[in-house]
Amino acid sequence: MRAIARPRPLFRWTTASVLSTLLLVGCGATTNSSTDSSMSATALTDPITFQTTTMPVAYLGEAFSSTIAVLGGVGPYSYRVVAGSLPPGIRLSGTSLSGTPTTAGAYQFTVEASDANLSTRIKQYTLNVNDLPPLSLEPELPSGQVRGETRVPIRIKAARKVRATRLVWDLGKDVKVTRVQATDPGNAVIWSQDGQVVTVDLGFKTIPRSDTRVALLTVKPGQPATLSSTNFWFESRDGQGKLLSGKKRPVPEPLKPIPPATTPLPTDQSAPVPPNSGTPATGTSSATPATASPATGSPATGSPSTGSPATASPPSGAPSTTTPSTTTQPGATPLPATLPATPAPNPNSGGIVK
Repeated sequence: MRAIARPRPLFRWTTASVLSTLLLVGCGATTNSSTDSSMSATALTDPITFQTTTMPVAYLGEAFSSTIAVLGGVGPYSYRVVAGSLPPGIRLSGTSLSGTPTTAGAYQFTVEASDANLSTRIKQYTLNVNDLPPLSLEPELPSGQVRGETRVPIRIKAARKVRATRLVWDLGKDVKVTRVQATDPGNAVIWSQDGQVVTVDLGFKTIPRSDTRVALLTVKPGQPATLSSTNFWFESRDGQGKLLSGKKRPVPEPLKPIPPATTPLPTDQSAPVPPNSGTPATGTSSATPATASPATGSPATGSPSTGSPATASPPSGAPSTTTPSTTTQPGATPLPATLPATPAPNPNSGGIVK
């Protein structure tokens, strides 16, 4: 009987080949395991770091918003306030601090951040709530000279309840405005230019956020010019037309009339010469002229001596004259210091004293 030959196997497993395969599989498993362990250890040892280090200033009655961010660890993260207190009106939701503060002051609080591996890190913050500064409107001026068409933003700060504002700007010589547009398409804008002064009226559909741009002015100078905010004025009003704040344009003072020129009088003034008088006036005049009596051996009395003509006083209303001084002749009796009063003329006697 003839033996049947069996087919030879394509691959003969030997003890050496089996051992080699097991060693390779074992080495591969060991390598993958060490790699995963290394990655897991690295992820667990990465520290959590707060990327937000400070808080911006909040203003009383103004909407506030800020974000707290961290790096490192394994997400997702959770946040909570573990010490201190937030300002009244501000709350922490997720990574966001938001709200409208109602009380001014400096508030310190501590935030704790936790990751998916329950690793934690804390950070202390100080949030200052200040009184709202005065409402202001001002241009953002370009640096250097303006040589071609340039857009100048208009920024508002501490908007409060503003619903309308008017700005007046003296741009200087040869500077023209070619376009004015509101940054919010829903806001109304009307503008005009008279000479070098531009006037812009803005109406706000909603109260603009503080420290935001509300308009853009496109200017075109005729020659290189430097813009200035010195001659920039504005006024802002609420929905009822009440004035909230503003910077008034100064009103030029009216010209004062020039007083007429006066001719100074001479220092040595002379008394005016009465009309129809042939006697010139001297420096000293007397209301009643003194009349000297003729020199006699006895002093002069109130009545003239017999045979001597009486001296008549000038009639009332006649211009006064000044009697020149009399020089006493040698041997004559000097006149007394005080002369007797001359009696007034009798109107019925024709001016002759009796």
